[in-house]
Amino acid sequence: MSLEYYVKNIFGKLDEDHFKVLRAIEMNLQAREVVPVEIIGRITGFGWRVEKLLKKLHEYRLIWAPRGVARGYALNYYGMDLLALKALVDKNVIESFGKPIGVGKEADVYDALSPSGVRLAVKFFRIGRTSFRGYEKHRTALMTAHTYMLASMKAAAREYKALRILHPRGVAVPKPVARNRHVVVTEIFYGIEISSAPYIENPVEVLCEIIRNLKLAYEAGVVHSDLSVYNILITPEQKILIIDWPQWVDPKHPMAQRYMVRDMRNLLRFFRRKWNVLELPMECLRLIKDLCGETFNTLMGESRSKGMSG
Repeated sequence: MSLEYYVKNIFGKLDEDHFKVLRAIEMNLQAREVVPVEIIGRITGFGWRVEKLLKKLHEYRLIWAPRGVARGYALNYYGMDLLALKALVDKNVIESFGKPIGVGKEADVYDALSPSGVRLAVKFFRIGRTSFRGYEKHRTALMTAHTYMLASMKAAAREYKALRILHPRGVAVPKPVARNRHVVVTEIFYGIEISSAPYIENPVEVLCEIIRNLKLAYEAGVVHSDLSVYNILITPEQKILIIDWPQWVDPKHPMAQRYMVRDMRNLLRFFRRKWNVLELPMECLRLIKDLCGETFNTLMGESRSKGMSG
């Protein structure tokens, strides 16, 4: 099954009582992943009717009953998806839902339309969906949440906050529109991962533009902390867009400069290897020095050994 299937075939079959039951299970996510039927019945006030509603939601595969757990249900991602979409529709953020435009390890992005006809990108975080190993090690900013579903909600909240800080400051990020639960809505954006770009007209200028945006973000109080060539997009017009911000940290974070240096090193290595960028203009070098501090000489020493200088 896919989210498209659930939107097309299930969403319209749910009434407010079904959503009330889903919300009752969701309310208990902080305390327990599997919620006893008695608690769901007490929260909803449906009494014996709750059994029938739960059976239908289970039939639709929006909730599940883990083996060995008596009379209890857990919410799955599709149940959470429909809760979020219901809220976004009720708030007149989304009117129609379209096709997937991006699928990754930790999120899926779909096309949608607003009531006024604006094209939107709807990002559903899917943390823990795959066998992505070492999540707790590599996503420490999110793992105060004790389930992957809660981590997805936290990721969406952090990303949306970053976009709301950065977009008004002119940083090349998607324009934020709304957030609900584990879903972030932005205006539609285009481009391919810079790692996959078969041609870049002016690699030096593109690299400098990325670094200028990192500087703008830093001045706004945001360090990406998980930047790679897989979350930098480039358009046919050679414009860049930086995506995937749930791991951002404040520049005062004790690891902020280490993250910045790591990301900068990876950028310089990639552009040197793939696009033979061996020299940078002085303005760009000054930005790197501002961002990387005392590590600047080490970074440039690594680059000069390969021919990069100002």
